Amino acid sequence: MSQMNTRIDLVDHQRYVEKTFSKKSIEKVIVRDLTSDPDIAQLISDAADAVDEWRQGDYFPKKNYRLSQLAGLDFDDVVLSILVHTCQITEPKPFTEVFGQVAGVLRMDDKVDGIKTAAEIMAVITEFGFYDLIQEEEYGQWYLVNNLQLEETTVNHINRTKYLPPMVVSPNEVMSNYDNALLTEKSSMILGKGTYHDGDICLDSLNTFNQVPLCLNQRLLTQLSETPKNPEKMSHDTKRQWNTFVKESYGIYRELIQLGNRFWLTHKYDKRGRTYSQGYHVNTQGNKFRKAIIEFADKEVIE
Repeated sequence: MSQMNTRIDLVDHQRYVEKTFSKKSIEKVIVRDLTSDPDIAQLISDAADAVDEWRQGDYFPKKNYRLSQLAGLDFDDVVLSILVHTCQITEPKPFTEVFGQVAGVLRMDDKVDGIKTAAEIMAVITEFGFYDLIQEEEYGQWYLVNNLQLEETTVNHINRTKYLPPMVVSPNEVMSNYDNALLTEKSSMILGKGTYHDGDICLDSLNTFNQVPLCLNQRLLTQLSETPKNPEKMSHDTKRQWNTFVKESYGIYRELIQLGNRFWLTHKYDKRGRTYSQGYHVNTQGNKFRKAIIEFADKEVIE
């Protein structure tokens, strides 16, 4: 009976972690924040109308064909998707990086066309004040400066999100290319943007890897500390990021041990068919220290 109660508790905990800390929840929270302000919501609607009007303009043949691929898109959703990216920018960021990241929302067949069109759309909606585009000097690089300020609760949620820790219950069986071993969400089993397909991939192999229970070597964790490579060459900001990463990692280690020190890593393929374990703080494909602290949970004597 006690084991059953523990199992139920772990399932509930796993669902809570997935819903609370998954980065996929960020977009929903930001959209809710932005659209709850009537003034911002109206600006978004106006910006969407401006993009649609621009799309219907008459340009040179190649551009007309490129823009014809946008027919049928909900431009309110397009503008919101762009703002989800830009409103998280805290310091000037090269414009080329930003429109390269948002190009995927247009779902265009040609990746270069998608990037080019995303840049044009972002230029169209600049006039609505969501962000500014500035140039350091004549002929210099353009930077995007975010003007939107999110609510404190939204910022706290973003800061609280993290790469999901290992699962504390046995993963679900993966049945298709768009599925997940997690309990509450689905995603492509193929890593990378624009790489998804419905062709055959070896799901049996992923399921085999996913079903291997692991544990942490507590003795190693108490006797050794993780140190960065070439710390003398690290900048102040890099050291700060490293210390934050290590602190977060040890928090995950403690939590896993408190929950029974038995966990599972999920796996995905890259476009070349190579298998990668999913995890940021705990990963069998991490550095030497992070590989060393992970063991099989079910031990066997090898003769």
